Amino acid sequence: MKIYLDGRFVEEKEARVSILDPGFLYGQGAFETMRAYNKKIFRLKSHIERLFKALPLLGIKIEEGPETLKEAVLKSLSENNLKDAYARLTIWQGADRGHIAIFSGSYDFLQKEDYRKGFRAVISKHFRQNEFSPLSGIKSANYLPMLLAYRQAKAQGYDEALLLNTQGFLSEASRANIFFIKDNCLITPSLDCGCLPGITRDTILSIAAKEKIEIVEAKSSAEELKKADEAFLTNSLIEVMPLAEVDGRPILKGKPGKITELILKRYRSLILNL
Repeated sequence: MKIYLDGRFVEEKEARVSILDPGFLYGQGAFETMRAYNKKIFRLKSHIERLFKALPLLGIKIEEGPETLKEAVLKSLSENNLKDAYARLTIWQGADRGHIAIFSGSYDFLQKEDYRKGFRAVISKHFRQNEFSPLSGIKSANYLPMLLAYRQAKAQGYDEALLLNTQGFLSEASRANIFFIKDNCLITPSLDCGCLPGITRDTILSIAAKEKIEIVEAKSSAEELKKADEAFLTNSLIEVMPLAEVDGRPILKGKPGKITELILKRYRSLILNL
């Protein structure tokens, strides 16, 4: 694997950083994970813009601009002979300046059968999202709570962990945004619930608006989710994944719903037009 590190591509074994970097010691950094379709990144500009918005909050400065990083992300695909893949861009604080790393690789993307079955999720009992923290709105490199919540869910036999915020309202999944449908209305946690302003989340809201589906961004409880007619999770890698079960309770008899299927279809039509 060839990795972009501070302006040049190097072999993986040469990509080394200092253990004294604040990014390594304290997680002072941010990242974006993107999906490539036939050598093109879906909504690359939006990912880069979100990352640059996070840098002032984290106190990180870099000399490279958005266009340079967009070109580097795309070049990471060609450098590694990849078409359908994932790419991760990380910016972190070094001892005296900000550093940049980009790597891309093949990915075991989910198959049709996975979308027919949907994900089984559990409400995390040990981790909550702090909606009052400005870090909740960015993809911070300090990702440990999400990682541990996900691992605990997997250890229990689930596909994903769902996090409440400090007030007990739904916030987000460990690595995805949450949507559910009740009486033909599309409901998702509002940003003040502490969820990430996901790129895929934003795309879904746009799709729903074009389809004349009523949209509500709200403070919702886990019980409301469990009683939903349909539900799904979104991020750049899984796209639109039906949520079949929460805490052992099936949603719509554990099958993907019609609105979920419509939104996934419309999402993939956008990808075809990349």
